[in-house]
Amino acid sequence: MKPLTFLTFIIFFSSCSSKVSSRLGTTSSIKYEEDLSIVRPEIKSEVTVEENEPKEEMSTSAFKMNEPQNENSKIELALREIGEFNSSQTESAGFRIQIFSGNSRAEFDQVKGYIMQHFPELEIYESYSQPTYRVKVGDFLKRMDAERYYSSLLGRFSAAKITMETINIQRSFAIN
Repeated sequence: MKPLTFLTFIIFFSSCSSKVSSRLGTTSSIKYEEDLSIVRPEIKSEVTVEENEPKEEMSTSAFKMNEPQNENSKIELALREIGEFNSSQTESAGFRIQIFSGNSRAEFDQVKGYIMQHFPELEIYESYSQPTYRVKVGDFLKRMDAERYYSSLLGRFSAAKITMETINIQRSFAIN
C-alpha cells in the first residue's frame, strides 16, 4: 500500500470517532423541565359553587325533552306527489340488444321469427334505413338484465350488441 493512501485512511477514521463531552458530567439521564402554564388555555366555568353555600337540587324539568313534531302528513303528501310523477313517466333511459343489422330481407324475417318463438317476452323493434335492416329486442332498465339475455342470444347471433336507448318503462317491468 502506498504511504499516502494509508495516511488518508488513518486521518479519515480518526476524524469520525470524536468524543462528545457534556457540561453536566457523565450522568446519562438528563432532566428536562419547562413551565408551560403560559401557553395552556384557561377554562372558565359558568357555574361557580362556593363551599359555604348549600347545594340546590336540580329539578327534573330542566331535563324534560320536547315532544316530537308530527310530520307524517307532510311526508305522505311528498310521497304522493313523487308517486304521481313516477306514474306519469312512460319512457326512460335504458338498454336494448341489437341482434341483427344487414341488407337481407330474408335474414331479417328469420331473426324476427326466431325471437318470437324462443323469447316471446321480449319486445321486437325493427327499423329500416336504406339499405340496412335492424332488429333490436327488449326494454331493460338495468344493463345487468340486458347482459343476461345478451349471453343467451350471443350463441345464435354473433354480431349482437347492447345499445343505450329510450325504453318503455311498463314493458321493462314485464320482462322477468
